[in-house]
Amino acid sequence: MDWHLRLNRLAAVGRALTVALLVVVVAPLPGQTSVAMAEELTDDMVGQSERAWQVWSAATAALDRDKVEDAGKLLDELAALKLSDLRLALMADRTGSLRLEQGVADKRLGDGAARLVKQIENGRRQRKLAEDGWHFAAIGRFKYADANLKALVDSTPDPVALLELARYNPARTQTLIRLVANADVGPAARLVLTILGEGEQLLRTDPAEIEVNIERLGGPPRVVYEATNRLKDSGEYAVPHLLAYLQDGRKRDLHAAILQLLPMLGRNALNPMVMALRMKDDVTREVVARALGTIGYAQAAPYLAVLAGDPKTSSAARQAAGESLNAVNRTGTAEPGTLFRMLADAYYAGAESLQPDERSETGNVWYFDEADQVLRYVPVPRAIFTDIMAMRCAEEALKINRTDAAAIALWIGANFRREGKLGMDVESEAPSSMAERDGTRPSDYPRSIYFARAAGPLYNHMALARAIQDKEPSVALGTIAALSTTAGPASLVGQEDYKQALVRALEFPNRLVRVKAALALGRALPPSGFAGAQNVVPALAEALGQSSRRFAVIVDPDDQTRNRFQAVLRAMGFECYSDPGLYSALEQARKAGAPAVDAVVVASDSRAPEFTAAIEELRRRPETAAVPILVIRKKAQTSPIEDVVRRYPGVEQILPEVLALDAQDQIDKSVSQKLADAAGSLGMRPLDRQTSLSLALQAADVLRLIAVSRSGVFEVHRAEGALVAALEQPNELLRVRSAAALALVDTPSAQRALAESALSEKNSKTLRIAVFGSLAESGRHFGGKLDARLVEDLVKVAADGQDLDIRTAASQALGAMNLTDNQVSEIIRAQSRG
Repeated sequence: MDWHLRLNRLAAVGRALTVALLVVVVAPLPGQTSVAMAEELTDDMVGQSERAWQVWSAATAALDRDKVEDAGKLLDELAALKLSDLRLALMADRTGSLRLEQGVADKRLGDGAARLVKQIENGRRQRKLAEDGWHFAAIGRFKYADANLKALVDSTPDPVALLELARYNPARTQTLIRLVANADVGPAARLVLTILGEGEQLLRTDPAEIEVNIERLGGPPRVVYEATNRLKDSGEYAVPHLLAYLQDGRKRDLHAAILQLLPMLGRNALNPMVMALRMKDDVTREVVARALGTIGYAQAAPYLAVLAGDPKTSSAARQAAGESLNAVNRTGTAEPGTLFRMLADAYYAGAESLQPDERSETGNVWYFDEADQVLRYVPVPRAIFTDIMAMRCAEEALKINRTDAAAIALWIGANFRREGKLGMDVESEAPSSMAERDGTRPSDYPRSIYFARAAGPLYNHMALARAIQDKEPSVALGTIAALSTTAGPASLVGQEDYKQALVRALEFPNRLVRVKAALALGRALPPSGFAGAQNVVPALAEALGQSSRRFAVIVDPDDQTRNRFQAVLRAMGFECYSDPGLYSALEQARKAGAPAVDAVVVASDSRAPEFTAAIEELRRRPETAAVPILVIRKKAQTSPIEDVVRRYPGVEQILPEVLALDAQDQIDKSVSQKLADAAGSLGMRPLDRQTSLSLALQAADVLRLIAVSRSGVFEVHRAEGALVAALEQPNELLRVRSAAALALVDTPSAQRALAESALSEKNSKTLRIAVFGSLAESGRHFGGKLDARLVEDLVKVAADGQDLDIRTAASQALGAMNLTDNQVSEIIRAQSRG
């Protein structure tokens, strides 16, 4: 079908698709002269409302002719538009505002005009702050530049109006970019750049601005060129409007330009375009399908495959979809369900071509409303965009093939990872306020653990296997939690390949995952051995031994900064290994016997190796692949840090200035929060003291459970050293639980450790009584294994101890020893009064 025929068909449709079109009709304004009517927007106006400019022009013209009443009405209308102070100032500076100010001063104009004058005055102050800031920055007077730019930021200027002011001189933005790392003005420069970025985002997403540019596609070549570039800049946001214009028969003079423009929008426009294939209008679907083929990205393939096989659509649309599918599909299959699952996998893997617009901190999830035949989008945090899209594509795959196991497992994993990146506890089923950041889910949406438990062991094993492959702590923790409550011993371990993931999790680079896997396997008490069973008890022992210990590596060539961060982390409870070079610091940790690395701090000016190579190395090594990393942002470093933070989850930047905060608790809080943020982006909780203690308590209980069960699979005695060491931990409950587990270890050294703890007068009465009870249990099971000295001490306490409760507990332990040399006579003689 040629383009002329297609245009005729498009013109016949004539209904809106996506959004209510904003048709700007500029009616003659009261008192408006031919000169005012001729006032038009100029190229240097950025985000300027045409209506506002027309009203302002007419008002100033009325004041010039002394038509005060007409001017007053126009100024009231302008005030009702609620323009920003800086926008009003920019307009006033184009025409002058002396007549307005005089009219307010002599009371000929009312309150509305007076408020506008105040806004203009404030906007001019903002303009002066900005221009002075740029001027002083350009000539190297950085302290003056800093003062002006900070005051500008504090005044909360209109981002789009400030963008117009910046574009008056292209060097202004470049000056700020160059000064980002400057010690004096850098922070203020970053803040102003952030505001300008907000202006860019507001400009390219503004529906009115988009439709003005669409209208300009019918203008002369220079205007068309500018409008085309701006619509390309708007990308996905322009798609609903462009398609609406295509469906409007009154806009047929613009259709040819729109048809030419659609493929030029490129990758950023793909998501709304593929959803638009679901509309009922076959003519527009045909146009969109051909545009997708021209753009050429494979992510359109499953959507095109669905359209190509839809018997309800027109043959022309099906043909266009088939031709475009052949152009973009390089998979060797045209089956829609398979293509959707493959796309879901690519989203889950974070393929670069599927990332949201790099200019935005959010990603847009597009939907097509079948009832209203409209496109809508929901912005979500950038970090979870690909997870949500992976879930959506997996859902489409399951609609086509409900038994697709890989799609189910992928959906479960993506859901856990989505929650983890939002800072939610993936093991919890309780509602979380963090969920509100994902606008694609209703308020009563169940937690990820709900779906994982319902899915059963097979799919959780599959999702866990992917988590281990990708080193994803949140997915690993979530699936292990689901397996712990839904899988019995036969479903948890076995010879089948898919059941090996939980055992492999015992070697995961994150300590929390290793311990959780060991707890799950230990509680299951498998009746028969399995590959990797020998690693369960050592992992539980690790949890016991590290209940209050955390380990950090610090790399910074500057001795002072490195030592100060080391002092901060030590105050937070970390054992630190620091060096100017990464490899040396890691080697220190290894030689010291650190069982894990819980945090890494790397300076951005590291040279052994260079900073980006250091991060790559840390993420390559198994022991640091899934640990939080803080980057100390040095003054000379700029964009490389941003690139690294965006590319690698679990990396956060921190300024060395944090060390200059007034109070130590503020410093600790700042560093702790950054570590928590880094851990959160990995989908895990920071392994703080409370979490470590909880794991240690659970490990002690599971070790006792294994011992009570007389498991032939797990060897509790391999944790004896950790249990004995735990008797010296500061937490009394952990000491009691460890003693209870140690009571079932059949060795003289275990019984000796219990006796020494129970006999120690340094311990509290409660602890001693509890440990005497464990010593008695050990004696009942294994008989007396104490040497003569300890037996003598035990008899002495039982016979002569001053506290009756302790004497009673000691006597029970003594009796349980069942010693051949009956020591009870000592107790009887001790109590005799003749």
